Amino acid sequence: MAGNGIELGFAEVLENPMLFAPEHFPSKVGGHPSWLNPVNVPLVPTCTGCSKPMVFLIQIYAGLDRVTNGYHRMIYVFSCKSGSCYKSSSSSPVTVLRSQIAAENPFYGLQPVPEGDINTNKLGVNKSFATGHNGHVNLCCVCGCRAPMKCSRCRQVSYCSKDHQKYDWKEHKSDCNPDLPRSSDHHHLTKSSLLFKELDIAIESEDSNKENLTHENNEELLRKYESKNSEYKISEQDAASLSAEYGTDTDPTFTKFKQRLSHAPDQVLRYKRHDSPLWPTLKGQCPGVPPCGVCGASRTFEFQVLPSLLYELGTGKNEDDLDFGTVVIYTCSGDCEVEQYVEEFGWVQVFDYSGQK
Repeated sequence: MAGNGIELGFAEVLENPMLFAPEHFPSKVGGHPSWLNPVNVPLVPTCTGCSKPMVFLIQIYAGLDRVTNGYHRMIYVFSCKSGSCYKSSSSSPVTVLRSQIAAENPFYGLQPVPEGDINTNKLGVNKSFATGHNGHVNLCCVCGCRAPMKCSRCRQVSYCSKDHQKYDWKEHKSDCNPDLPRSSDHHHLTKSSLLFKELDIAIESEDSNKENLTHENNEELLRKYESKNSEYKISEQDAASLSAEYGTDTDPTFTKFKQRLSHAPDQVLRYKRHDSPLWPTLKGQCPGVPPCGVCGASRTFEFQVLPSLLYELGTGKNEDDLDFGTVVIYTCSGDCEVEQYVEEFGWVQVFDYSGQK
Protein backbone atom coordinates (compact mmCIF):
# COMPACT_ATOMS: atom_id res chain seq x y z
CA MET A 1 0.00 0.00 0.00
CA ALA A 2 2.55 2.54 -1.11
CA GLY A 3 1.75 6.20 -1.58
CA ASN A 4 1.10 9.19 0.62
CA GLY A 5 -2.59 9.62 -0.10
CA ILE A 6 -5.66 7.90 1.28
CA GLU A 7 -6.37 4.53 -0.25
CA LEU A 8 -9.84 3.09 -0.58
CA GLY A 9 -10.92 -0.55 -0.43
CA PHE A 10 -13.74 -1.98 -2.53
CA ALA A 11 -15.32 -5.41 -1.98
CA GLU A 12 -15.40 -7.69 -5.03
CA VAL A 13 -16.38 -11.31 -5.67
CA LEU A 14 -13.62 -13.71 -6.75
CA GLU A 15 -14.67 -16.99 -8.33
CA ASN A 16 -11.36 -18.73 -7.61
CA PRO A 17 -11.02 -19.32 -3.82
CA MET A 18 -7.35 -20.31 -4.19
CA LEU A 19 -6.49 -16.64 -4.78
CA PHE A 20 -7.17 -16.15 -1.07
CA ALA A 21 -4.40 -18.60 -0.13
CA PRO A 22 -1.58 -17.16 2.03
CA GLU A 23 1.04 -17.19 -0.77
CA HIS A 24 -0.97 -14.51 -2.58
CA PHE A 25 -0.96 -12.19 0.49
CA PRO A 26 -4.63 -11.31 0.07
CA SER A 27 -6.60 -8.40 1.46
CA LYS A 28 -10.02 -9.95 1.98
CA VAL A 29 -13.32 -10.01 3.82
CA GLY A 30 -14.97 -13.04 5.41
CA GLY A 31 -14.49 -16.73 4.83
CA HIS A 32 -11.53 -18.28 6.65
CA PRO A 33 -8.56 -16.08 7.60
CA SER A 34 -5.50 -16.46 5.38
CA TRP A 35 -2.73 -16.82 7.96
CA LEU A 36 0.55 -15.11 7.07
CA ASN A 37 2.55 -17.13 9.60
CA PRO A 38 1.22 -20.70 9.35
CA VAL A 39 3.08 -21.91 12.46
CA ASN A 40 1.93 -19.50 15.17
CA VAL A 41 -1.76 -19.50 14.22
CA PRO A 42 -3.74 -18.02 17.14
CA LEU A 43 -6.74 -19.38 18.96
CA VAL A 44 -10.04 -17.79 18.04
CA PRO A 45 -10.61 -14.49 19.93
CA THR A 46 -13.53 -14.36 22.36
CA CYS A 47 -15.98 -11.50 22.81
CA THR A 48 -15.76 -9.93 26.28
CA GLY A 49 -19.48 -9.23 26.19
CA CYS A 50 -21.10 -12.58 25.37
CA SER A 51 -18.04 -14.85 25.79
CA LYS A 52 -18.71 -16.39 22.37
CA PRO A 53 -15.97 -16.97 19.76
CA MET A 54 -15.61 -14.07 17.36
CA VAL A 55 -15.79 -14.46 13.58
CA PHE A 56 -13.15 -13.34 11.10
CA LEU A 57 -14.24 -10.06 9.47
CA ILE A 58 -11.39 -8.61 7.40
CA GLN A 59 -7.63 -8.72 6.81
CA ILE A 60 -5.41 -6.13 5.12
CA TYR A 61 -1.95 -6.75 3.70
CA ALA A 62 0.30 -3.79 4.49
CA GLY A 63 3.97 -4.70 4.15
CA LEU A 64 6.70 -2.35 5.36
CA ASP A 65 9.53 -0.87 3.32
CA ARG A 66 12.23 -3.10 4.80
CA VAL A 67 13.52 -6.63 4.19
CA THR A 68 13.62 -7.58 7.87
CA ASN A 69 10.65 -8.65 9.99
CA GLY A 70 7.70 -6.66 8.65
CA TYR A 71 8.45 -6.96 4.92
CA HIS A 72 5.30 -9.07 4.86
CA ARG A 73 2.73 -7.70 7.29
CA MET A 74 -0.95 -8.52 7.78
CA ILE A 75 -3.62 -6.97 10.00
CA TYR A 76 -6.61 -9.15 10.96
CA VAL A 77 -9.93 -8.02 12.44
CA PHE A 78 -12.32 -10.40 14.18
CA SER A 79 -15.78 -9.33 15.30
CA CYS A 80 -18.66 -10.55 17.42
CA LYS A 81 -21.81 -11.23 15.39
CA SER A 82 -24.19 -10.27 18.21
CA GLY A 83 -25.56 -6.76 17.81
CA SER A 84 -26.22 -6.42 21.55
CA CYS A 85 -22.45 -6.51 22.22
CA TYR A 86 -22.04 -3.33 20.16
CA LYS A 87 -24.46 -1.47 22.40
CA SER A 88 -22.68 -2.31 25.65
CA SER A 89 -19.96 0.00 26.94
CA SER A 90 -18.43 -2.86 28.92
CA SER A 91 -17.75 -5.17 25.97
CA SER A 92 -15.10 -5.14 23.26
CA PRO A 93 -16.78 -6.65 20.18
CA VAL A 94 -13.68 -6.59 17.92
CA THR A 95 -10.16 -8.00 18.19
CA VAL A 96 -7.26 -6.86 16.00
CA LEU A 97 -4.18 -9.03 15.36
CA ARG A 98 -0.89 -8.17 13.64
CA SER A 99 1.50 -10.64 12.02
CA GLN A 100 4.90 -9.93 10.44
CA ILE A 101 7.68 -11.91 8.75
CA ALA A 102 10.86 -11.01 6.87
CA ALA A 103 11.39 -11.09 3.11
CA GLU A 104 13.45 -14.27 3.50
CA ASN A 105 11.38 -16.72 5.48
CA PRO A 106 10.62 -20.47 5.60
CA PHE A 107 7.16 -20.11 4.04
CA TYR A 108 7.27 -17.95 0.90
CA GLY A 109 9.74 -17.35 -1.91
CA LEU A 110 10.97 -13.96 -3.05
CA GLN A 111 9.17 -14.25 -6.38
CA PRO A 112 5.38 -13.77 -6.63
CA VAL A 113 3.30 -16.92 -7.10
CA PRO A 114 1.31 -16.99 -10.38
CA GLU A 115 -2.32 -16.25 -9.65
CA GLY A 116 -4.02 -18.34 -12.31
CA ASP A 117 -7.53 -17.77 -13.68
CA ILE A 118 -9.59 -15.59 -11.36
CA ASN A 119 -12.82 -16.96 -12.86
CA THR A 120 -12.01 -20.66 -12.37
CA ASN A 121 -13.07 -22.60 -9.29
CA LYS A 122 -11.59 -26.10 -9.30
CA LEU A 123 -12.49 -26.81 -5.67
CA GLY A 124 -16.26 -26.83 -5.98
CA VAL A 125 -19.13 -24.81 -4.58
CA ASN A 126 -18.64 -23.36 -1.09
CA LYS A 127 -15.15 -24.83 -0.69
CA SER A 128 -12.38 -22.82 0.97
CA PHE A 129 -8.70 -22.38 0.14
CA ALA A 130 -8.07 -23.37 3.79
CA THR A 131 -7.38 -27.00 4.70
CA GLY A 132 -7.91 -28.97 7.90
CA HIS A 133 -4.15 -28.95 8.46
CA ASN A 134 -2.00 -26.20 6.97
CA GLY A 135 1.22 -28.20 7.11
CA HIS A 136 2.01 -27.02 10.64
CA VAL A 137 -1.14 -26.96 12.80
CA ASN A 138 -4.73 -28.20 12.76
CA LEU A 139 -7.31 -25.58 11.81
CA CYS A 140 -10.89 -25.39 13.04
CA CYS A 141 -13.24 -26.64 10.34
CA VAL A 142 -15.67 -23.86 11.24
CA CYS A 143 -13.58 -20.69 11.66
CA GLY A 144 -10.08 -21.57 10.44
CA CYS A 145 -8.29 -20.67 13.69
CA ARG A 146 -5.95 -22.94 15.67
CA ALA A 147 -7.78 -26.12 16.64
CA PRO A 148 -6.56 -27.99 19.74
CA MET A 149 -9.65 -30.24 19.79
CA LYS A 150 -10.87 -33.09 17.58
CA CYS A 151 -14.22 -34.78 17.33
CA SER A 152 -13.91 -37.43 20.07
CA ARG A 153 -15.96 -39.95 18.12
CA CYS A 154 -14.43 -40.01 14.63
CA ARG A 155 -11.20 -38.01 15.16
CA GLN A 156 -11.61 -36.72 11.62
CA VAL A 157 -12.29 -32.99 12.11
CA SER A 158 -10.74 -30.34 14.36
CA TYR A 159 -12.28 -27.53 16.36
CA CYS A 160 -11.12 -24.41 18.18
CA SER A 161 -13.79 -24.61 20.86
CA LYS A 162 -16.85 -26.44 22.17
CA ASP A 163 -19.00 -23.64 20.70
CA HIS A 164 -17.86 -24.34 17.17
CA GLN A 165 -18.04 -28.09 17.62
CA LYS A 166 -21.65 -27.72 18.75
CA TYR A 167 -22.40 -25.36 15.85
CA ASP A 168 -20.96 -27.81 13.33
CA TRP A 169 -22.70 -30.93 14.67
CA LYS A 170 -25.73 -30.49 12.41
CA GLU A 171 -23.45 -30.74 9.37
CA HIS A 172 -20.94 -33.19 10.78
CA LYS A 173 -23.19 -35.80 12.38
CA SER A 174 -24.05 -37.49 9.07
CA ASP A 175 -20.33 -37.98 8.34
CA CYS A 176 -19.23 -38.82 11.88
CA ASN A 177 -18.30 -42.48 11.61
CA PRO A 178 -15.33 -43.87 13.58
CA ASP A 179 -15.29 -46.98 11.35
CA LEU A 180 -14.52 -45.09 8.15
CA PRO A 181 -10.87 -44.94 6.97
CA ARG A 182 -9.09 -41.87 8.27
CA SER A 183 -9.11 -39.08 5.69
CA SER A 184 -6.27 -36.68 5.03
CA ASP A 185 -6.11 -33.58 7.25
CA HIS A 186 -5.21 -31.61 4.13
CA HIS A 187 -8.75 -31.68 2.70
CA HIS A 188 -10.19 -28.28 1.82
CA LEU A 189 -12.64 -26.96 4.38
CA THR A 190 -16.24 -26.15 3.59
CA LYS A 191 -17.26 -22.57 4.31
CA SER A 192 -19.45 -22.67 7.39
CA SER A 193 -22.71 -20.74 7.46
CA LEU A 194 -21.34 -19.00 10.55
CA LEU A 195 -18.77 -17.13 8.46
CA PHE A 196 -19.19 -13.84 6.67
CA LYS A 197 -19.36 -13.89 2.88
CA GLU A 198 -15.88 -14.10 1.35
CA LEU A 199 -14.90 -11.09 -0.78
CA ASP A 200 -11.70 -9.68 -2.24
CA ILE A 201 -10.58 -6.16 -1.32
CA ALA A 202 -9.41 -4.15 -4.32
CA ILE A 203 -7.35 -1.08 -3.42
CA GLU A 204 -7.54 2.26 -5.27
CA SER A 205 -6.20 5.72 -4.43
CA GLU A 206 -8.74 8.33 -3.48
CA ASP A 207 -9.13 10.87 -6.26
CA SER A 208 -6.66 13.66 -5.41
CA ASN A 209 -8.63 16.35 -7.20
CA LYS A 210 -11.93 15.70 -5.45
CA GLU A 211 -11.55 18.88 -3.41
CA ASN A 212 -11.43 20.90 -6.65
CA LEU A 213 -14.82 19.71 -7.90
CA THR A 214 -17.37 22.42 -8.61
CA HIS A 215 -20.17 22.88 -6.14
CA GLU A 216 -22.66 21.54 -8.68
CA ASN A 217 -20.64 18.38 -9.29
CA ASN A 218 -20.18 17.85 -5.58
CA GLU A 219 -23.91 18.17 -4.96
CA GLU A 220 -24.61 15.67 -7.74
CA LEU A 221 -22.17 13.15 -6.23
CA LEU A 222 -23.77 13.62 -2.83
CA ARG A 223 -27.21 12.88 -4.30
CA LYS A 224 -25.81 9.73 -5.92
CA TYR A 225 -24.26 8.66 -2.60
CA GLU A 226 -27.52 9.18 -0.73
CA SER A 227 -29.37 7.26 -3.45
CA LYS A 228 -26.86 4.41 -3.13
CA ASN A 229 -27.08 4.57 0.66
CA SER A 230 -30.85 4.14 0.47
CA GLU A 231 -30.23 0.72 -1.05
CA TYR A 232 -28.35 -0.44 2.04
CA LYS A 233 -31.62 -1.30 3.80
CA ILE A 234 -30.24 -0.27 7.16
CA SER A 235 -32.20 -1.28 10.23
CA GLU A 236 -35.18 0.83 11.30
CA GLN A 237 -33.28 1.60 14.50
CA ASP A 238 -30.35 3.08 12.56
CA ALA A 239 -32.66 5.00 10.26
CA ALA A 240 -34.56 6.50 13.21
CA SER A 241 -31.31 7.43 14.96
CA LEU A 242 -29.86 9.14 11.90
CA SER A 243 -33.10 10.93 11.11
CA ALA A 244 -33.57 12.20 14.66
CA GLU A 245 -30.03 13.38 15.24
CA TYR A 246 -28.63 14.20 11.81
CA GLY A 247 -31.61 14.61 9.51
CA THR A 248 -31.12 18.37 9.31
CA ASP A 249 -27.35 18.05 8.70
CA THR A 250 -26.64 20.22 11.74
CA ASP A 251 -23.73 17.99 12.70
CA PRO A 252 -20.76 19.08 10.56
CA THR A 253 -19.01 15.78 11.32
CA PHE A 254 -21.81 13.75 9.72
CA THR A 255 -22.06 16.17 6.79
CA LYS A 256 -18.33 15.84 6.12
CA PHE A 257 -18.59 12.07 6.38
CA LYS A 258 -21.37 11.92 3.78
CA GLN A 259 -19.66 14.30 1.40
CA ARG A 260 -16.30 12.55 1.57
CA LEU A 261 -17.79 9.11 0.96
CA SER A 262 -20.03 10.36 -1.85
CA HIS A 263 -17.04 10.47 -4.21
CA ALA A 264 -16.86 6.66 -4.05
CA PRO A 265 -20.08 5.31 -2.50
CA ASP A 266 -18.99 1.66 -2.79
CA GLN A 267 -15.88 2.03 -0.61
CA VAL A 268 -15.83 -0.28 2.40
CA LEU A 269 -12.42 0.70 3.78
CA ARG A 270 -10.18 3.78 4.10
CA TYR A 271 -6.44 3.35 4.64
CA LYS A 272 -3.69 5.82 5.52
CA ARG A 273 -1.15 5.07 8.26
CA HIS A 274 -0.54 7.71 10.93
CA ASP A 275 -3.46 9.80 9.63
CA SER A 276 -6.83 10.44 11.30
CA PRO A 277 -10.07 8.51 10.85
CA LEU A 278 -13.15 9.93 9.17
CA TRP A 279 -15.71 9.82 11.98
CA PRO A 280 -19.42 9.51 11.08
CA THR A 281 -20.61 11.47 14.14
CA LEU A 282 -19.32 13.54 17.03
CA LYS A 283 -20.62 11.08 19.61
CA GLY A 284 -18.71 7.91 20.35
CA GLN A 285 -15.30 8.86 19.00
CA CYS A 286 -12.31 7.09 20.52
CA PRO A 287 -11.29 8.90 23.75
CA GLY A 288 -7.78 7.42 23.87
CA VAL A 289 -5.63 4.70 22.36
CA PRO A 290 -3.49 2.42 24.57
CA PRO A 291 0.20 1.98 23.65
CA CYS A 292 1.63 -1.09 21.97
CA GLY A 293 1.59 -4.04 24.35
CA VAL A 294 4.93 -5.31 22.99
CA CYS A 295 7.25 -2.30 22.80
CA GLY A 296 5.28 0.46 24.53
CA ALA A 297 5.26 2.79 21.50
CA SER A 298 2.13 4.80 20.80
CA ARG A 299 -0.44 3.33 18.45
CA THR A 300 -1.62 5.38 15.48
CA PHE A 301 -4.42 5.12 12.97
CA GLU A 302 -3.98 2.63 10.14
CA PHE A 303 -7.37 2.03 8.56
CA GLN A 304 -11.10 2.04 9.16
CA VAL A 305 -13.95 -0.22 8.07
CA LEU A 306 -17.04 1.60 6.82
CA PRO A 307 -20.71 0.71 7.39
CA SER A 308 -21.14 0.04 3.66
CA LEU A 309 -19.44 -3.30 4.33
CA LEU A 310 -22.56 -4.37 6.22
CA TYR A 311 -24.55 -4.07 3.00
CA GLU A 312 -21.98 -6.12 1.10
CA LEU A 313 -22.21 -8.81 3.78
CA GLY A 314 -26.00 -8.74 3.97
CA THR A 315 -26.01 -7.92 7.67
CA GLY A 316 -27.12 -4.97 9.80
CA LYS A 317 -30.78 -5.44 8.82
CA ASN A 318 -32.03 -7.09 12.00
CA GLU A 319 -31.97 -5.75 15.55
CA ASP A 320 -29.35 -8.18 16.84
CA ASP A 321 -27.12 -8.15 13.74
CA LEU A 322 -23.57 -6.86 13.71
CA ASP A 323 -23.95 -3.10 13.31
CA PHE A 324 -21.58 -0.11 13.50
CA GLY A 325 -20.90 3.41 12.26
CA THR A 326 -17.23 2.61 11.70
CA VAL A 327 -14.51 0.31 13.04
CA VAL A 328 -11.20 2.15 13.47
CA ILE A 329 -7.91 0.23 13.65
CA TYR A 330 -4.82 1.53 15.46
CA THR A 331 -1.42 -0.22 15.26
CA CYS A 332 2.06 0.18 16.72
CA SER A 333 3.72 3.34 15.39
CA GLY A 334 7.16 1.82 16.04
CA ASP A 335 6.52 -1.16 13.75
CA CYS A 336 8.12 -3.39 16.38
CA GLU A 337 9.29 -6.81 15.24
CA VAL A 338 7.11 -9.70 16.39
CA GLU A 339 7.18 -13.46 15.93
CA GLN A 340 3.73 -14.29 17.31
CA TYR A 341 0.38 -12.82 16.34
CA VAL A 342 0.06 -9.78 18.61
CA GLU A 343 -3.03 -7.84 19.56
CA GLU A 344 -3.51 -4.28 18.36
CA PHE A 345 -6.41 -1.91 19.11
CA GLY A 346 -9.78 -1.47 17.44
CA TRP A 347 -12.47 1.07 18.30
CA VAL A 348 -16.10 0.61 17.28
CA GLN A 349 -18.17 3.75 16.87
CA VAL A 350 -21.89 3.00 17.02
CA PHE A 351 -24.91 5.21 16.61
CA ASP A 352 -26.45 6.43 19.86
CA TYR A 353 -29.98 5.15 20.43
CA SER A 354 -30.26 6.36 24.03
CA GLY A 355 -32.46 9.31 23.14
CA GLN A 356 -35.04 7.22 21.34
CA LYS A 357 -38.25 5.97 22.93
